[in-house]
Amino acid sequence: MHRVVNRPHSANIVFFAFAASFLLATPAFAQTVYKYLGPDGKLVYSDSAPPKGVKFEIMQTNTKPTGVTPLPGATPKTAQDAADMERNRKARQAEHDQLIAGAQQNYDSAVAELNAAKEPREGERTRNANGSSHLSEDYFARIAPLEKKVEELRIQLEQARRS
Repeated sequence: MHRVVNRPHSANIVFFAFAASFLLATPAFAQTVYKYLGPDGKLVYSDSAPPKGVKFEIMQTNTKPTGVTPLPGATPKTAQDAADMERNRKARQAEHDQLIAGAQQNYDSAVAELNAAKEPREGERTRNANGSSHLSEDYFARIAPLEKKVEELRIQLEQARRS
């Protein structure tokens, strides 16, 4: 003999709401993603399998929580520790700013020196038979080391800015 239990309508709603919330609260697991070339030749990433006959690669997504783990001693324990850390940070920043300023000054000086040297000196311009002139090898030999110096100092300045 079967027994039929009549639940009130509101009890059914509560039961289904509870069941739905339980299903939604399950942790996220790695999901399968399919990677393949679409008909237009572009890469397709999908959670559904590609059409039959299409070569594909299965990829697993990483759902692990990410974050930064602080280094030991990176979190100040006292107000004094926090003040010391801030003072050290400002000192490192000032040192870095000084390094950039010095590199910028060296670069600017080298550019000014190169620009001043670009004016041909006497004997560095040779006249052609048609009345025009061209710069001599001596001119280019004098300018080349200055251009090399400017390029080296430009690279040093970029490295100082990135560090």
